Amino acid sequence: MTIAEDDEGVACHALTTFLLDKDYAFVCISPESQERVVQKRCLDPGTQNSANLEDFFGWSLPAEEEVLREILPLKILNLLLEASVVAAGDDGLYRSKIRVSNFYMPDIEDSMSLTRLYYIHSAFPTTHPDSVFFGPDTYLFLDYLASVTNRVPARTPRTIVDICCGAGAGAILLARKFPASRVLALDLNPKALRVGIMNARFANTQVLFVQSDLFAAMKPQDDIDLIVSKPPYISSSGLDVPTHALGGALSGLALPLRVIEESVPLLADRGLLIVYTAVPIPHQNPGFDPFLEHLRKVDGATLISYKILHPDMFGEELSSPAYAHIGRIQAVGAVLRKREGRMVSTKPGF
Repeated sequence: MTIAEDDEGVACHALTTFLLDKDYAFVCISPESQERVVQKRCLDPGTQNSANLEDFFGWSLPAEEEVLREILPLKILNLLLEASVVAAGDDGLYRSKIRVSNFYMPDIEDSMSLTRLYYIHSAFPTTHPDSVFFGPDTYLFLDYLASVTNRVPARTPRTIVDICCGAGAGAILLARKFPASRVLALDLNPKALRVGIMNARFANTQVLFVQSDLFAAMKPQDDIDLIVSKPPYISSSGLDVPTHALGGALSGLALPLRVIEESVPLLADRGLLIVYTAVPIPHQNPGFDPFLEHLRKVDGATLISYKILHPDMFGEELSSPAYAHIGRIQAVGAVLRKREGRMVSTKPGF
């Protein structure tokens, strides 16, 4: 099912355009770090509520109506209120249900990252089952994706698919890099897809967002030259995390492995699969990488690149029973190329 823009999208586009004019800046940090900052702010009556745009749309602090009227044009405030992007609580204070963060980390060697671009995602805390995520992990993914897509063959990819796309970070980056390509973004979470449409519109990119359980909604085609994925990878065993952040069994590796299994048959000959994920490393065998071992045996594809991007991510998850045998969780990026002569999948879609 394709997703269309709604009143919320119109309001958010007006907001991000205004924020660009105001030189708004907010780099999204991890939930644990944001919680510490918010807790510190709440201890001081002088800082517990929003005083500026970054407080309200970045730190997710509540605001008095008078402050909102000072920091936002009345027309944009009314759009946000009518679309329920901003709403008053029982305490009389207003709260935003979205955050707006910088899409790129500045890099003076990369002209794309110097372009001021924003990314909409869920307000803090992200505890609702359909929360839309963004943060340091996504910045790491985008940086990796930007670097490895230099491996794409000289010709422009005909069709690019971002599977488990969330709110479209990977798809948007690739649509900007390959504007002549057809870019599809698939995810199971309809809220993330609606937010993705907003993000793609602000980035002035053409991305088709489709609700799908992995590739279930894909029509048969033989021109997919590039598939990218940053699938959920938090273990679903006994963790209190939003549903769409779960990676399933095998300490969160079940879904990333399924993505690889279903992606390779869909690629055109010599097409590339780029996967970013987190790998649980057992504490009793710290030199064993179960994900790498699997990639070396993937039928129909050759592993051409594997990189540990961060050796110790999501340390807070290690106290969960699901990770009782795990010593660390490392972020990795992998690139596989489909071998020639393998049949392209004709799995039916709609």
